[in-house]
Order: sequence, then C-alpha cells, then structure tokens
Amino acid sequence: MTGSGGGVYASRVATLNRPRLLLESRQELSDLRGVIFDYGNTLVRLDPGVRSLRSDYADVVARPGAERLGAYLAASGALAAGTDGDFVERFLEVRERNRRLAEAEGREIPGIVSLHETLLALPAAGAAVPVDLERALDEFFAAEVELIRPMPGAGKLLDALRERGLKLAMLSNATSGRYVAGVVDRMGWAGYFDPLVVSADVGVRKPRAEAFRVVLDRWGLLPREVAMVGDSLYHDIQGGQALGLVTIHFTAIPNALDPAYAGSVRPTFTVSSHEELHRVLLQPLP
Repeated sequence: MTGSGGGVYASRVATLNRPRLLLESRQELSDLRGVIFDYGNTLVRLDPGVRSLRSDYADVVARPGAERLGAYLAASGALAAGTDGDFVERFLEVRERNRRLAEAEGREIPGIVSLHETLLALPAAGAAVPVDLERALDEFFAAEVELIRPMPGAGKLLDALRERGLKLAMLSNATSGRYVAGVVDRMGWAGYFDPLVVSADVGVRKPRAEAFRVVLDRWGLLPREVAMVGDSLYHDIQGGQALGLVTIHFTAIPNALDPAYAGSVRPTFTVSSHEELHRVLLQPLP
C-alpha cells in the first residue's frame, strides 16, 4: 500500500531476537512526532484470568452488565414492575444489532441510543420517571471496568514517549466516550492523550479516514509524522495506511478478524509486546 510520500510499505517484524531493525524500516520513523494508540487489547485488556471468546469481551461482560443496568432502572422506577428480565434480553438484542450495523456502515451508534431504543419498546412505569441515561449506562459498563487491566509495560511506554516529547492520542471504536475516559483515568493516564477520540463522540468508526483525521487535524502533523498502534489489521492498520501513517500491528492478543486480512494488509512493523514497541519507537536510529 502506498503512503502519502509515495513509498511502498512492506511488513517488517520486530521480534525479541532481532533487537536491531533494518535501517530501511527504522528510517520510516525518522520524522515521528506523534503516536496514536488503539484502546482495547493494545493499551488495556480484560483480566487474563477471565476467558472470553470475543475480542470485545461481550460474552463475558455484556450480560452481567445488562443485568446490572436492568436492576438499576427497576430500582429507579424507570421500568414497569417485573420487566427487568425482558429489558435485559431486549437490550442485548438491540445492542448487538446496532453493533453489527455500525460496523457495516462505519458510523457509530452510541450505547445511549441503544438504551433509549430499548426503553421505548418496553412497557413504561406507571408514572413518568426522569432517568439520567448516561448515569444508567455507567452501571452497564461497570461490569467491564472492574475487569480491565493495563497491558504489561503500557504505562512505562507511555511515560517514556511523553518524556521524549512525542504527542499521544487514543483512537477507539467504542459506544461510550465516558466509559473509555473513565478507564483511562482508572489506569492513571488522565491527561496523557490529547486528543482522546472515541467513535461514540465523533460518529465514525475506524477504519474510516474521518476518524484518523480528527487526530491529524488537531495536531497539524503530516501522516508520515504519525504512527498508529493497534491490534486490528482492518480497523487500525488498514485505516492508518490509507492515510499514509506509519502502522504498527500489536499482536499480544490475537484479533479474531485478522486472518481475513493477513494476506492483503501489511503493517510497517509488527510487535507482540510493549517492550518490543518501546524499542521500535524509541531506539535511536543508526
């Protein structure tokens, strides 16, 4: 794939037994001034002790979260008596349908929209009860937040990049910016990312170019001056390459969609840990 400068990107793999990268590869980072990070399975992950069949953890946290949300709404009087069980099933159905639609169209459908749609489809309580839907959604995401852990070495790398004077941004496909910002604060990274861009807030999802341009426009940098780090060949790497960014595929946790793109999407670098990523981004050029 051709970058903005006309050069053809080839896949270069950085591994622990290859501490020095090819000079040709390293030169791609000679103009580096900013790094964009994906969120899930790049900087944070689900607690390793919890098993999930999906990269978005939906099978592990979505139902407990929906049950917690239903209980909150029932206690607040927003649901008619005895309908919290119906709410859980309906909310999970609407959320999954909207997730698939958002993925297909590249336009995010925020979680608050799915919640509002679900409530409209269920019998209302006897009297109208005002409910802060954002606060209610906090209950849904709480089940996941409690299980989120930083990726090993992520905090150390972020500190090193900041000390080097590089700009940092986060670019996440997620249905709630409030949820992502809350996890970032919980990790001790408040103020690290400027901007912190979440698809629910900007309306578009990676790999659409508009999502990446939010960061580039804020920074006023050229694509070749920015690296995109993420676990998804489709969302992070293909999207970044289309604009000419340096791309770094982070493979510590396999992405379920990657096999479908492995033959056609070739990142600038591939790393499997933050220690490797540290060497790629911060090792002095020869």
